[in-house]
Amino acid sequence: MTSQYIKVGKYWRVLVYYNADFKDLPEIEDSLIQLDCPEEDIDAIMRALYKKRNTGFTYSDSDYLMSVVCISETTSAEEFVNTAVHEAKHV
Repeated sequence: MTSQYIKVGKYWRVLVYYNADFKDLPEIEDSLIQLDCPEEDIDAIMRALYKKRNTGFTYSDSDYLMSVVCISETTSAEEFVNTAVHEAKHV
């Protein structure tokens, strides 16, 4: 997995995880906990990422002026672009 921070606008930050798989779930979960993401949302996200490729999620918190975006492992470059574009629309 690769991760990076991206600044969007003057104040908003986005933490992006690329090519995440089940081994990366603890780090992703910690990021969501730090943003006070509800536990039931974290559980649903973790279940989806544990079993699936070609998926992703975006969680944003306006109090922290931050989003966490995750793109799971993908089966092709086209699937990566599709997921990345889809999740970018949620930021």
